[in-house]
Amino acid sequence: MNGFSFPFPFFPVQFTKDGFLFQQSDSDALMRGIQAGVTDLFVMSHGWNNNMDDAQGLYSGLSTQLAAQIAAAAPLKGRTFAICGVLWPSKQFDERDLIPGGAASLNDAVTEDGMRARVSSLADLIQARGWPMEAPDNAAQSKLDAVMQSVDDWADDPGVRNFVVTSIRELLPQSSADAEDASGRFFALTPELLLENLSRTLNPPLNLTSGTNASSVDPYAGGSASGLGGAASFRDVLGGVQASLLHFLNFTTYYLMKARAGDVGVKGVAPLIQAVRGAHPGLRMHLIGHSFGCRLATAAVNALPDSGQLRPNTMTLLQGAFSHNGFAEKFDDVNDGAFRPVVARKKVRGPILITHTRNDKAVGVAYPIASRIAGQTAAALGDENDIYGGLGSNGAQNQTTTPERVVGTLLDVGGSYPFAGGATSSRPYNLLADAFIAGHSDIVKPQVAYAVAVALATPDAA
Repeated sequence: MNGFSFPFPFFPVQFTKDGFLFQQSDSDALMRGIQAGVTDLFVMSHGWNNNMDDAQGLYSGLSTQLAAQIAAAAPLKGRTFAICGVLWPSKQFDERDLIPGGAASLNDAVTEDGMRARVSSLADLIQARGWPMEAPDNAAQSKLDAVMQSVDDWADDPGVRNFVVTSIRELLPQSSADAEDASGRFFALTPELLLENLSRTLNPPLNLTSGTNASSVDPYAGGSASGLGGAASFRDVLGGVQASLLHFLNFTTYYLMKARAGDVGVKGVAPLIQAVRGAHPGLRMHLIGHSFGCRLATAAVNALPDSGQLRPNTMTLLQGAFSHNGFAEKFDDVNDGAFRPVVARKKVRGPILITHTRNDKAVGVAYPIASRIAGQTAAALGDENDIYGGLGSNGAQNQTTTPERVVGTLLDVGGSYPFAGGATSSRPYNLLADAFIAGHSDIVKPQVAYAVAVALATPDAA
């Protein structure tokens, strides 16, 4: 398997950028592979990865950690495991770039070369380059080429700015637009008003971490402070016409991945779960997602019919790249979170584990930009007090709108979790991971695997 080793039988299943199963042979191989005595199936969903090798490398690392913790867990003796590795067209991120406005220092971020590079990166994502199941869309490429040629005149020509915004928005599906991240406004605003909002300088209160001398902070060095919501660097507060393009492209990148992950979950993975459950009703299923793979996994569960037989046994969301209000009821007094039914209708038999940490700078990519789109000029910038915040930064919010949630900490191996008992069905367990997860992709850890192993043994999940 391209040099990767797996402790359990591994079955890759590919999905297209439109969300559908790429080849029936993948599903057939999975069905054959779980016939002979497999009791538990992990369904793993990657987030940002350049290609299938990167995704499979992640699955190899995670499953190796899981195997070690499962072998040490007495309640799991006698259970046999396999892995379904979901492969869907995404693109690896440069964390420095994806921090909103991340390359936006006063000196070098808004050069024409830098802006063209960002458009080129977006084009790679739209075309799903690096994923062999996809053919390029010639019409989309023609539009992207025209955008690329227009970038040089962005700062000087309002007509060019209108053209770029209109052209790129036309390439995006609008079905995933909602109030959780201001993406509804992103499409509804005129290009002029959208860019006016995106060009504003944010003025958050500077609430530096304890022991930091404000006078010693380099405001252009990209460092972050707690008052900037963790995901937002000092660079992010900068505004201007040039910076508005970077904010626009960053949000577009985020939104496209949001929409694609949801499509793969609803159109591809949910039908696969139903097929597996139909053929093997006694099989335990455990969904594990990372980054936008968390949206994929949760969207799949959300799309399942309300049937006890179809429910997965556990779900683990590692540094999830969707709204911290995703499971909430009436988070803004009007709208439910996109995945409220997962909790309200108890669509997972056992616990839902959610790792989160302010060490994760990339997961909050959308949220300070969402504050701009919404016309806010001063905000908590993506922390738990902001309506716009990420699950991987803050966990499920809040106790009023998501009363089912349990607030806890990711523990070292051997620790005692509250979900070791019963009554865990579809309860979101926030696991603050500051001590063990140093960044967005720093998830291949024994502590993560141990938490999953404990969840596997809960009475609801067993």
